[in-house]
Amino acid sequence: MRFLCLHGMGTNPQILEAQIGLLRAQLPGSHDFVYLPGEVECDAAPGVSAIYPGPYLCYYDLPTTNAVGDAHDLVLAFIEDEGPFDAIIGFSQGAALASSLMLRRAKDASCAPLFQLAIFICASLPFDLDAPPVVVKKSSGGCLQFLDGTASSGGWEISQPSVGAQSIIQEFHAQGYNGLLEDGMHVLRRYHPKMPPGANLNMGVPTVNIVGKKDGYYQQGLSLAKLGGSRGTVVLDHGGGHEVPRDLLSVRKMTKVVQDAIEKVRFQC
Repeated sequence: MRFLCLHGMGTNPQILEAQIGLLRAQLPGSHDFVYLPGEVECDAAPGVSAIYPGPYLCYYDLPTTNAVGDAHDLVLAFIEDEGPFDAIIGFSQGAALASSLMLRRAKDASCAPLFQLAIFICASLPFDLDAPPVVVKKSSGGCLQFLDGTASSGGWEISQPSVGAQSIIQEFHAQGYNGLLEDGMHVLRRYHPKMPPGANLNMGVPTVNIVGKKDGYYQQGLSLAKLGGSRGTVVLDHGGGHEVPRDLLSVRKMTKVVQDAIEKVRFQC
């Protein structure tokens, strides 16, 4: 199989290659792994700089309409130039970006899926480019407000804050993003399996979701699995944090679920 590989925020393709090296070594057969670097420089992910050299990259530094839209365009152009790819594997932000692309594609019933298989490792929920955004407003005193955007003939109109906006405020505070936000930015909402359009969507291909119960994005990874596909979704909890597991038992379990998914795709083709 030919895999497109998307790295996490604050890493790079060489780091992802090392992170999934044990998985690659354990998988039987011959597979081709092609890595796409993000185009945005950022700080190194926690613990990374002590082990791996930079540059440290991401596909988007903030989940704004423009930044995530540019990331979509980057991946689609790479697929056009270097594809096709049978499967995609993403870690962290790479998994969120991959699933965002696949769910957006799934909204158009006339389009075939971009891949036959998706492997998501420690994923967060993907951002929806088509949903009304949350709009950043700064008061005269510099305080931030997050206002719901609603569709209008002229683009987006700003309404009052809602529960949906409050969840984004909390996440931005937790990640320290507030200092990067500017007045008028359009911040994207995440897909969720219990909320439209996620409640009515699935990726239409088998997915493998590798999560860790100590990961801060554990619940989001489980929710992403529910957006997986009508053709089968597998969840493997490696029990650790926000990392690709490297202990022998976890690697064996991870290899088995990935290989089973590969065989499933081959059987269905």
